Amino acid sequence: MKKVYLAGQPNQYDPWRKQFENIQGFDFYDPDTDSDQSSPDTFFPQDLQAIYDSEILIAYPGTKPSEGTWIEVGYFLALNTETPGDRCKTLIIIWPDEREPKWSIEFPRRAGTLVDTVEEAVIELKKLK
Repeated sequence: MKKVYLAGQPNQYDPWRKQFENIQGFDFYDPDTDSDQSSPDTFFPQDLQAIYDSEILIAYPGTKPSEGTWIEVGYFLALNTETPGDRCKTLIIIWPDEREPKWSIEFPRRAGTLVDTVEEAVIELKKLK
């Protein structure tokens, strides 16, 4: 079973992670429910360990602030690429069309597989089985 880390928009803003719950063949880590989010002293090391242990990362920065997403993505990229600038084949980034600013899409586009919707991310994930 491949381990998948779900990074990004908290469930309180968008329950996007629910669409991954019933996909067979993957073990999902949801930081909203799988780590102690009461303090950075607990969630930061727990979440970093989960990223370290993951084979796939799905990032959804959403349209509300999700600054921690980029720390998660950067750490996963560092662990899963050989050289800075390499594209990671096991990184899926959900980038809604309405996300602003438009110019900021270039980094995610070069980092991994970029999709517009959660549904498209599910399709891409199933290709990595």
